[in-house]
Formats: sequence, C-alpha cells, structure tokens
Amino acid sequence: MTERSYDVVIVGAGSAGFACAVAAARQNVKVALIEKEMTPGGILTVGGNNAIDQFNNPFKKNKKIIIKGIAYELVERLQKDGFAFVPDMYAQRVKHDQYSVKVNPTATAVVMDEMLLSSGVALYYGQPVVSVETDGRNVSAAIISTKSGLKKICGKIFVDCSGDGDFAFWAGAKCSCGGEDKTFQPGTLRVYPAVQPRDDDKVLNYGDNENHVVLNLDSDDLTTSNVFARREVYNQMLKGRKIMTTAPAVAPREGRRIKGITELNANDYLSGKIFHDSVCYSFWFVDIHRKDQPAVIKYVESENTPTIPLSAMTAIDFDNLMMAGRNISTDRATNSAIRVKASCMAMGEAVGVACAVFVKSCAEKTSEIDVNKVKSILNSTGAIVPDYCGGVDF
Repeated sequence: MTERSYDVVIVGAGSAGFACAVAAARQNVKVALIEKEMTPGGILTVGGNNAIDQFNNPFKKNKKIIIKGIAYELVERLQKDGFAFVPDMYAQRVKHDQYSVKVNPTATAVVMDEMLLSSGVALYYGQPVVSVETDGRNVSAAIISTKSGLKKICGKIFVDCSGDGDFAFWAGAKCSCGGEDKTFQPGTLRVYPAVQPRDDDKVLNYGDNENHVVLNLDSDDLTTSNVFARREVYNQMLKGRKIMTTAPAVAPREGRRIKGITELNANDYLSGKIFHDSVCYSFWFVDIHRKDQPAVIKYVESENTPTIPLSAMTAIDFDNLMMAGRNISTDRATNSAIRVKASCMAMGEAVGVACAVFVKSCAEKTSEIDVNKVKSILNSTGAIVPDYCGGVDF
C-alpha cells in the first residue's frame, strides 16, 4: 500500500474542510485534504444549496459583521467576478435568510480550488476514506480508495469535516445522533428548473426548489431515501412541473455529533455566552425540521452573538483528532443552528489554525493547544475573534 505523510490531514472538503485546509496551509504546515466527491464545497456545490448563511448579527448596534476571514475572502472573490450576490448586511430586514449570500456553485468550486492550491494544500478528490488506523488515543492514518488501489495517508493531527462524522466514528470516537426518538431531520434533494433565469437573477435562481425526505446514517436506508426522492421529483415532472435535473444526492441536515471536551448547549448558544476558548462566532437560529410537522424554531434576537469554543471541536477520546462543521460536540438544538455554511467556514478556519499551532509547538495532545496563540493568529489574518475576558484583548 502506498503511504504518504502530512502534518495535518482533513477529511471532507465542504465549507468547513475547505476553510480548515486553507487556514492550516497558510501557516506553513503540510496539509492533505481528502474528499469523496470530485468537487470541493459539499452542500454548497455538489448538494445544490448555493446560499451562504449568515455573516452578520443584525441585532448588533454597530459592528454587525461577525464572520469574515477565509469565508468572506471566498465571497469577495466571487463577487468581484460577478458570481455572488451579497445583500446589504446593515439593512433592516425581517427574516434571517434575507441576509443570505447567494453564489454560483460552479464558480465557487473553481475559486475554492484556486485558494486551496495556492495555499499549498495536497488535494485528494474522488478518493474516499474507507478505513481509519489508530494507535491508542491517536489516529495514525486514513486509508483512502484511489484509482490505483488503496493508499495510506498519515498525519500528526486529523480533522473530521465529513459532516456526518464518519471518520471520527470509524476511529472509535463517542458520538450522539438524531433526536431522542432516534429520528433525523429531513434532507433535501435540490431541483433545477428547466427554464432560464432572468438576466438580473442569475445567481439567485440556483437550487431554490427542494423535496424533503427522511435520512439516517444507515447506508441501505440512504439508498432507499435517495431512490424515493428521485421518484417524487419524477412524479412532479409528470404533473407538469418543469425540472431539468436535480443535485446528485439528497443533502442531509443532520448526522453524528462527535463527543468533545465541551458540549455546546442551546442555552449557552442562544444567550451568546463567551467561553475562555471561544474562537469564532456563529449566527443562525435553532431550526429543527420535522417530516410532516412544523419545524422547531428559536430565533436569536439579541446583540449577544453565539460563539463556538475550541473545546467543542476537540474530540475527547483522542489526542490528535478535531472536528469542524455540523459534527462538532453540541446538543441537537445547537446542531441545527451551527450547521449553516458561514459558521462552518468560521469553525474550519479556527480549527485549521489550531492544527498548525499543534504541529509547530510539537504538542502531544490537542488539549494542550495554546488557545491565546490561536486567537492571535486568527485576529492577525482577518478573522473575527470573540471578545476574550481573561486578560487578553483581541
């Protein structure tokens, strides 16, 4: 089996994995990014949901933008070439999604590629992880499937950005998933209308229509769910709905939540609690979709912006495993809020910097990462870091 070694190995090139890889590589450590699809971006590109929520807290009196860094760099590059619609983040609006940035999925994948490659990231597209090797409390390698056979990707530290937490779960990490009744939120099969968008609405027209189905983490059930979803779309077409194509698969809202050193709960999230290790902001509401029932909604309506601590992105069962994105350590309600793309990119960037600090300091455990150093680097590179009330002003 061919073997390659890196400092940081990231599994999943969605919103979180993309930002994580760029952030780590820009700190001059050797980074590998493994992705099962041939395209980066995850749900933003492959899944057909082109909305990036949410960069601002409209209830703040002054500095309403709460996420910048790599996420906003991506948006600004797309906007410069006409492939992103960015609403006025200071406008008085009613709904959270009125602040959504809408992007062209194909252009987004191209710019992501450029940012990853220019940062020095080694890309493993279309090469899914099939097994995980561990050594006590350390992950030692990811085994990936390639066109030339299996390949071993070794690393000093690993990050699970897979969304469903498959990598950490295979390694043996403890996790939670779904609700108390073991059900999952409905996923969405995005459809593309068989009509040309208006000239002034080219960016906004992607993936606006959706079809909901129930998903869980069993591959056989996922197969059944996707077959059912496509059949439902076909039935709509028979009834006259003009649909050209769909996304290749149902985009999930919910998967595993990997147990971390801290579990972020809804009370702390909604109140905007700042932890000693809060490394990024998040802004979205508790939004638990339920099949054939009204969604469970709890809005954030305060200038106290929710924050995410690094310890919620640090696996408790391993000394060199972290998470970013919707599989971090939270309760179910908080998971439904932090899963949006701007928050995932902010988490990814923070964890990417944390991984670089881990490698450069020759730390033996992720719990030893110097959080103040992480905050300092994030602040110096353009990310917005929550106020730290422990004697250091960032």
